[in-house]
Amino acid sequence: MENEFCQIPALASEWSEYELLDSGDRLKLERFGQVVVERSEPKAWWRKSRPEIWKKADCRYIDSDKSNPRWEFFREIFPPVLDFNGIKFATKFMGGSKHLGVFPEQKPHWEFIRSEIKKRIAVPGNPIKPPKILNLFGYTGAATLVAVKEGASVTHVDASRPSVEWARKNQAASSLGDYPVRWIVEDALKFARRAARRGDFYDAIILDPPAFGRGPKNELWKLEKMLPLLLEECSAILSESPIFILMTIYNLEASSIMASNMLKQFFPKAGKIEGGELLLKPLRAGNPLPMSIWARAVF
Repeated sequence: MENEFCQIPALASEWSEYELLDSGDRLKLERFGQVVVERSEPKAWWRKSRPEIWKKADCRYIDSDKSNPRWEFFREIFPPVLDFNGIKFATKFMGGSKHLGVFPEQKPHWEFIRSEIKKRIAVPGNPIKPPKILNLFGYTGAATLVAVKEGASVTHVDASRPSVEWARKNQAASSLGDYPVRWIVEDALKFARRAARRGDFYDAIILDPPAFGRGPKNELWKLEKMLPLLLEECSAILSESPIFILMTIYNLEASSIMASNMLKQFFPKAGKIEGGELLLKPLRAGNPLPMSIWARAVF
């Protein structure tokens, strides 16, 4: 029987720790904790809805000067630590990067992960053994820590050692230091291939692949070429009692139907395939801001 596909309306959810204040002119104005940040945003093609509030920014990231991208601070501030369900996400203002270490638009994913793990653990007669989850391109550990707090054991893979170290600090700050996480600095495709050779299996797999990147040994990653290879390896290491595959893609050329078609191909036993967009929505006036596309296979 062919698995069902469902195009879901765009996902967004409120979070007291974060707010999209406005967007437009290829920029976005956001509040992280109590800090107001201005950053570039290539998807914001429209004009600003509330131009008068942009002067409230505490800092902005300047990337128009390609030779010297940098943060500019208008007053003394400290990087906020955000809280989700007791999990702490430290932020940083890093030279050469506009990212602060957390992607608030992924909060609906965190809620989905919590819900699906709870369903698995609550099954009557289910063994106590925690579900095994593989988080590829895990970055600073948001999805990893959400999953492990709900009772899963997680293998977290990222090619960036600083990102993995950052994630481990988030784990310690969240009082989850004794929870079962394996931290791996490695190219995602190499890890998945080695897991397949070893016969390692996972009950759920989370992927957040970049459009372009390099691994710790300078391995080249191009999304359109490498993602099908990675999904094929992921299909080989999925357990006999799978929960979900969850994939997020930020590439402007991608679509949720494209991503869903790929999951449909590589995970034909899924009960349903779902896909859509992740949005940031301002609480006041202004346009919703599309951030990424996603697709998931649910078993």
